[in-house]
Amino acid sequence: MCTGAQGESKQEEIMKKIIKALPLLALAATMFLAMPQTTEAASGNPFSDIDKSYAKTEILSMYSHHIIQGFSDGTFRPTQQVTRAEFAAMLINAKKLPLADPYKGVFRDVPRGEWYTTYAELSYRLGVTSGTADGVFQPNKPLSREEMIKMTVSALGKESESARRMSYTAYSRAISGYTDRGSISSWAVKAVAYATNANIIHGSGGKVAPKRYATREEVATFLYHAIMQRPTPTKVFNISSRGGMGVNYHTKKATEATAYTYSGNPAYTGINPRVGMVAVDPAQIALGSHLYIPGYGYGIAGDTGGAIKNLRVDLFHPDYYSARLFGRKAMDVYILD
Repeated sequence: MCTGAQGESKQEEIMKKIIKALPLLALAATMFLAMPQTTEAASGNPFSDIDKSYAKTEILSMYSHHIIQGFSDGTFRPTQQVTRAEFAAMLINAKKLPLADPYKGVFRDVPRGEWYTTYAELSYRLGVTSGTADGVFQPNKPLSREEMIKMTVSALGKESESARRMSYTAYSRAISGYTDRGSISSWAVKAVAYATNANIIHGSGGKVAPKRYATREEVATFLYHAIMQRPTPTKVFNISSRGGMGVNYHTKKATEATAYTYSGNPAYTGINPRVGMVAVDPAQIALGSHLYIPGYGYGIAGDTGGAIKNLRVDLFHPDYYSARLFGRKAMDVYILD
């Protein structure tokens, strides 16, 4: 026990420590009281404005899988419109594709270094979008419902080829129940028909509303049912990408690769040839499949060729010189979907 002057000195030191600690304790108490102590927070709902949304379940699932995010004020804003750049990011995230490809400058209005740059370029490389005009992506333009449907169906891999090959009779029958079917753009009509047949969309009040801008809750619902609930291959493997992140794939093909460049003709699937376009033998790799090729990057099995048979692939290059320089190489092709 301390007594006298020594005891008083010791008590003073203790009091000084307590006084110094009081502001910190007060701050901690204030922060604790400011935190929302609600049942929603306890159950994993980070958003304050989705309880009345028809898409609450889908929003929370997409959030838990790091596909969509909210805003810094704790809201999700379910009825807010979605931009084309935002949707490209959501779509690539839903497909769980690491951002491995370097900047190519494929769109005039998508500069290097923007948060959406790699998403827009990867969407282009995979044949998910070609932009809205020659060399333009329009990242800040609101996303229409038919754009949402078309881009998503194009992102389904080999299923996108099934949509592209639908006959007039088949797609006319699929959209016959929509009273506004005449307003669907020609480039989106087969995607809408495919999504209808696949029970991804059902319309509302007999309408598909193709030109209306999509909302955040609509996009969450659509991607959840179109991408996240798709049947997955029995076996899924993983390979490290150029960026060091793992790419999931279900089949690996050891191929002989050559290179080609633009000849003025569209690819077999109707997409203009571009970096990422891979000519394949459909008996070996289904058309529309998304691919990852180490040393080349992401691609789409979007073309064929008379000499492209068995385990041979032809990789698009931007000019004749680089195609010649590529030569002929043994390359593994990883089929993603």
